[in-house]
Amino acid sequence: MHPNVIKRFSGYYFPAFLQPAKTFRLLINDDRKVMLGFMFMLIPLVLYTLMYFFLTIAKGAPSTFTPWLNISKENYYFYNRFLLAPSLIICWFLASAVIQLLSRAAGGKGSFEDTLSVIGLGISVALWSTLAHDLVMSFLSAIHVIDAHVHEIAMNTPTIWRNILWTCFLVYFIWFPLLFTKAIVAAHQLKKGTSFLIGFAGFVVFQLVFLIFNR
Repeated sequence: MHPNVIKRFSGYYFPAFLQPAKTFRLLINDDRKVMLGFMFMLIPLVLYTLMYFFLTIAKGAPSTFTPWLNISKENYYFYNRFLLAPSLIICWFLASAVIQLLSRAAGGKGSFEDTLSVIGLGISVALWSTLAHDLVMSFLSAIHVIDAHVHEIAMNTPTIWRNILWTCFLVYFIWFPLLFTKAIVAAHQLKKGTSFLIGFAGFVVFQLVFLIFNR
């Protein structure tokens, strides 16, 4: 990969954690924003797929729910290695499409390429709210530092691990709509209130489709 592309990528990705509004505004003016959007999405795509590889190695299985798809609990993580990548891309495109249509209906000025790029960056950043925990725990399970089955149970019973998990979820459900709102303001120049409502609708679409494929 060309060094200039990597420099552009890092110049957007890391600042987006601390200055998302400014970063989104800069991104929409980049002539390679769509390609960068795919690069941003590649991070959670690869790392979450890796997480499912770790859980498969650890012979993990859900402890409190039955997968919605016709997949046994014992094989759930095995198949999720193949479902995660396409489902995440589908969720990104669907959420971006909904946000684009609603934004233009509300008087937004941005193109679909603008929306796709900033929403891709927003998704990639927001997913770290759960990815950091999930990737570390799955890796520790794969190398047998912790027991995957025991940890699954601990995350769903009154333990410190459940508190940590719920904290991650709280950050997740706050960070996603917040980043989507800032992305829409940058791409479509809409007011914050309107952008929040549209961003929340996009997040609901993203989450529902992701849940269908990955639960």
